[in-house]
Amino acid sequence: MDLSVSYHPITKEQMKEWYFDTFEDIGHADTLQLRIPEEQLKNHTREEVETYYKDKYLTLIKRSRELDYDNFNKWHAYFIALSQGFFEQFYFVQGCSFSAIIDETFHHLYTTAWEDVVPLEYTEGLFTSKKLDGAFSGGAYMSPEQVKKLLHAYENDSYIKELLEGQFEGRKIEVILAALKYASQNDQGLLEATKVISQSDQIFEEASCFSNLFNCDVMSAAVYTTELAAHYDEIYKGTGE
Repeated sequence: MDLSVSYHPITKEQMKEWYFDTFEDIGHADTLQLRIPEEQLKNHTREEVETYYKDKYLTLIKRSRELDYDNFNKWHAYFIALSQGFFEQFYFVQGCSFSAIIDETFHHLYTTAWEDVVPLEYTEGLFTSKKLDGAFSGGAYMSPEQVKKLLHAYENDSYIKELLEGQFEGRKIEVILAALKYASQNDQGLLEATKVISQSDQIFEEASCFSNLFNCDVMSAAVYTTELAAHYDEIYKGTGE
């Protein structure tokens, strides 16, 4: 699966506050405080930036309210991830995910069924999965306890260490560990999703994002750009260009 996969630190309570409460009542957005990094305030006032991203956030919530999918992962789970990016830091890697890990024991121990995460009214009658379902989808959710458990296992269990490093090759494992550590330190779970970021195939060309790209961890972008540059370097060496 050659897609961008993002990782979003979030709790069940934050899912409710940042997505479900606004889904039920658009006016709830007026009570929310967006996360605006200082980098975004170099050329614009805070009021201008907050107005822009509040409008963008409300547009995606209104879009979600218009949908009637029979697939929870491609509806609510995906929009939860989008919403999170307006209020909290997130991470991304290219082409690999927890969902792609074949070991079913891993998923049993370290991911939680959506029926145990969100109110029944949002999953009833819908297809749900603990794994990603292609592009524009939410996938596995790790509870705060599972995040801590996985970090401990990575540091103390050679099998889990090998399993994660086999899936997240090279410096991608650094991004995943950073996401897990951030979530652990803030007592949050971790949600994965595809196509929150739509990356460019061109080196150094800025990616687009359906949330707030400035809330993406800088290591994620650095690792992706480095790997993309190495990929093109191999192509050019092979063609003599």
